[in-house]
Amino acid sequence: MPKRKRESAVENGHNESSSDQGQKGGQDLVEVLPGITRKITACAACRKNKIRCDMPDEGAPCVRCRRRGLSCILNRSLQSLIEDTKNVKLLQTDVTHLHDTLDMLCQHLGVEGPKALRSMGHDREGSSPPAENDQNQTQQEEEGCEVSPPDSPSAVQAPIDTFLDIAKIRSPHSSDSPASARASRSGTSSDLISKGIISATVAERLVHHYFSRLDHYLYGIGGEYQGLEQLRANTPFLLAAICTVSALHHPQERVVYEACNRELRSLVAKSTFEKRDVDYIRALCISSFWLADASRIFCSDAIRRAADMRLHRSFDSLFEDRTGLGSEPMPSEPSPSMQNLSAATDRVRLWYLLFVCDQHLSILHNRDSLLRSDKGIAVGWELYLHRAETTESDVRILSQVSLLLIMGQVRDVLGSDNQIPLPPALASQILNYSRQLDKWYTKFSALFVTNAFIGDFPKRGLQLHYQFGKLYLTHQVFKGLCGRPVPPHFLSAATMAHDTAVSIFEMILSEPELQEGLVGMPHYFHVMIAFAGHLLLEICQNYYEQLAIKIQDDFQVINSALNLFRNTQCIPQHPIWRMTPGLNRKLHGCAASIGVPVPSTVPVGGLSAQDAIPGHEALYYPQGPGGEASQPLDELLFADFGEFNFPDLTSNFMT
Repeated sequence: MPKRKRESAVENGHNESSSDQGQKGGQDLVEVLPGITRKITACAACRKNKIRCDMPDEGAPCVRCRRRGLSCILNRSLQSLIEDTKNVKLLQTDVTHLHDTLDMLCQHLGVEGPKALRSMGHDREGSSPPAENDQNQTQQEEEGCEVSPPDSPSAVQAPIDTFLDIAKIRSPHSSDSPASARASRSGTSSDLISKGIISATVAERLVHHYFSRLDHYLYGIGGEYQGLEQLRANTPFLLAAICTVSALHHPQERVVYEACNRELRSLVAKSTFEKRDVDYIRALCISSFWLADASRIFCSDAIRRAADMRLHRSFDSLFEDRTGLGSEPMPSEPSPSMQNLSAATDRVRLWYLLFVCDQHLSILHNRDSLLRSDKGIAVGWELYLHRAETTESDVRILSQVSLLLIMGQVRDVLGSDNQIPLPPALASQILNYSRQLDKWYTKFSALFVTNAFIGDFPKRGLQLHYQFGKLYLTHQVFKGLCGRPVPPHFLSAATMAHDTAVSIFEMILSEPELQEGLVGMPHYFHVMIAFAGHLLLEICQNYYEQLAIKIQDDFQVINSALNLFRNTQCIPQHPIWRMTPGLNRKLHGCAASIGVPVPSTVPVGGLSAQDAIPGHEALYYPQGPGGEASQPLDELLFADFGEFNFPDLTSNFMT
């Protein structure tokens, strides 16, 4: 018995004479991991037989297991847990020091810093601690997500409405729904400034720049908010979108743009299954018009939410007579939210902007539009135009709606997703659409006035959109030719395509308003300008003899435009910066294939001419082996124009 007591004392790692010391050590361990204080010294075989285990200082195997050839396993699960806890604490400290050092290096080099450590007990950007995040996540999982779409956007009862009523599911339109509660918790807790992403001074400058200039390129979509404090208090999402777009158009705000863009995408990603308000749709719309890399994602989400909110039905509340404007009946009485005429007008304008954005993306990416063009709100644009309350911005929006309805017909009739040559019978259709475009321009050119913030850009923009429409119509005659001569019945349209492309660049070179707006206009302009240059060079390369084209004159026009683009101050993420090297290479390739001299003022390596701008800090990409400027991988995302191919003319002209 004394022997067993002695063994027990050894196993417990202390004896009676060292009890005080053991108690002190146990207290230290309790601070690390409460309740685990045993130190294991005997192997499993000896413990099983309840005999003494003579373990050498160097570790297993013990004397008995070595003598008998047994497998000596030291079960140190409890002790290992204690030691591992200590090691984890040390590793956390080491990783924190490495993270801080790396962050300092990134700030010194002016590159993107590392992401915040998730292993720490708190987040550096002011987010909730892990325990709180886990609790919120569990709560959200228990609440579930709302049915998508929650109910029908139409005025008549739909099958989903019956299901929601039978299943007693609360409507997401109610303020006490789980989605509303989550949106309220997450949408008002923090913003760009409170998270430390940008300072209040920088945010104030970005917001002022947006509302004093950029917002007027997009018809005053910003709404009633005109200051930073209003945005912070009411809609952090709209603040993130405005700051991101504004930073994109400032030549010295590259780092700010990258930080704001990351935060904006994170906010949108986290809000996928949450209900948001009209200002959230406004933020998505702003982002879609200017941020090319994620434009389709923003627009698709905005259209889905607009349908759930029934924005298109706000059109009904503005007019009592809807005869001939669609199949949807007039609601018996407008909802309480529609009693406010100003709110209804704002919703209608927002729907029209979503329609414009959707049609733009449909043209740029050769895909079907998401919004139907035969809805009453779309075909009833003239009724809205003739309202007494119609503003200058309304006229500009409706000019786009009218133009894109014509271009949508061109897409549907002539096709945009195949490479089959057009049949001769469509020559008359092309002429008919050309006349419709002429009438459109004549109608709206008389209605446009000078804008107090961006001058005559609306008038110049109208002319440019007219040329874009002609270009989109007439380029169709080159489909499926594969270098073969243009058929005689399409020669006039082919000549019009060439002349239109030249006119686009001549307008840019001759109109100061367009030159000033190169950094400010939505990305649809830049993509269509880039395509005009690409199409013009393809026509010069393949059809200069048949169409009697003066190649040197066309090359000189593009050469001058390239010089203008290079001398335009912008950050590398801006479309102007990103499309110029591709057009430059296309020009050199076209000149080489024809065998004519390359314009001497166009450098092969890209944007090196920016250093000619006094006071402009040029940002260069490292030179690749071929002498051409290489770009970061994420910049190539803007070149998502493999589907914007206008078949037979595919070229990666944006990189």
